[in-house]
Amino acid sequence: MSWSSIKENTTLAMATLLAHKFRAVLTIMGVFIGVLVIVSVAAVLNGFRQTVVDNTEGFGTRNVYLWRYPFIQTGKLPPEVLNRKPLTIDDARAIQDDVSAAEYVHAGLLYNMPMPGQFPPPPPEAKYRDHSMGRARLIGGFPVSEIVLNVPVKEGRYFSDSENEHRAKVCVLAFNVVEALFPSEDPIGKTITVAGQEFTVVGTVEKQRAGPFGSENQEDNNIVIPYWTFHKMYPTLEDHFIVVRMREGRMKEGKEQIEQVLRRRRNVPLRADDNFEMGTADSFISAFDDIIGGVFVVMIFISSIAFVVGGVGVMNIMLVAVTERTREIGIRKAVGAKRSDIIWQFLIEAVTLTGAGGVGGLIVGKGFAMAVTAIIPSLTMEIPYWAGAVGFLGSLTVGVVFGMWPAVKAARLDPIAALRYE
Repeated sequence: MSWSSIKENTTLAMATLLAHKFRAVLTIMGVFIGVLVIVSVAAVLNGFRQTVVDNTEGFGTRNVYLWRYPFIQTGKLPPEVLNRKPLTIDDARAIQDDVSAAEYVHAGLLYNMPMPGQFPPPPPEAKYRDHSMGRARLIGGFPVSEIVLNVPVKEGRYFSDSENEHRAKVCVLAFNVVEALFPSEDPIGKTITVAGQEFTVVGTVEKQRAGPFGSENQEDNNIVIPYWTFHKMYPTLEDHFIVVRMREGRMKEGKEQIEQVLRRRRNVPLRADDNFEMGTADSFISAFDDIIGGVFVVMIFISSIAFVVGGVGVMNIMLVAVTERTREIGIRKAVGAKRSDIIWQFLIEAVTLTGAGGVGGLIVGKGFAMAVTAIIPSLTMEIPYWAGAVGFLGSLTVGVVFGMWPAVKAARLDPIAALRYE
């Protein structure tokens, strides 16, 4: 088919659509919604993923995280997992001594650690004079956590090894705690009450990145006290989390060494699975990508339904158009138009119709992404190129598939019978 014929058929298709604007808009709504769902959901998930990547990598790409339970839990855990024994401070010491690839090792305890199948205890209340905070996270840790967890000090300092060994009543406050307890004064050197005990504030840390969709980052609610001070307050709490900072370029080797050390210490049989969990920034992001993949499958299913509904509407309206323009088709055939010319005319009209719906979905989706980003600056929503391409090409495909039957029906009309049609 020549370029001039394509241009002529496109012009005819556009003229027909413009002559029936309202009908065209109603017809393409299904396609419009299908494309809008694809690009909007893709933009949301893309922004959500970027937030997860930034927050995860913010702690350090060389970190290995250890806990007895899976970090991401999507269902009820089996008894053999629920009955795993906690990681201990001695496990952390063994890793420090026996894992040559480990640069730093940090072990910590969280007062209200969420446990599978259990409600965590209410967070301890933090008070300073007339100000209080009821959602603080009390953590017992070592001075090395400043490096391992990448929490730069904003004011003051971190507590020392000596303060940890002597169970000093000192603390380091995260951003939200400072805002709640010290809205208008310097917290350094002040004494606050946490869980009924007094602590001297020796430092504060920088505000962390916002959570998904601009939500509060729980790290900003932390009150960190020396590990042995925490242990003295809560001697029965023993569910440790361990974070290991690997030496540059030794991540794979270090993970293998950690696995060997913990399997030996926890008496894991030779061919049995690990009875602990090991995570890295890459593994967390990969697990999140698997979840996103499931959401995308649902998204494609919903969009496909919208495309089918829109396609049926396009087919019906094109069949009506064939009936309305029977005499026009007869005239075109009488003056020499080929069957292929008629097919192309109606196919281009159908594709133009669905393509317009696709473009509309892309424009509205882009506007939605820009609006959300303006409202929640921490959530940068960008429509991935592949999502835009899938949405637009999908809309064109709907036009071809559902426009083919009306186009073929128009091409098969007998020119003499068509000219007699009233």
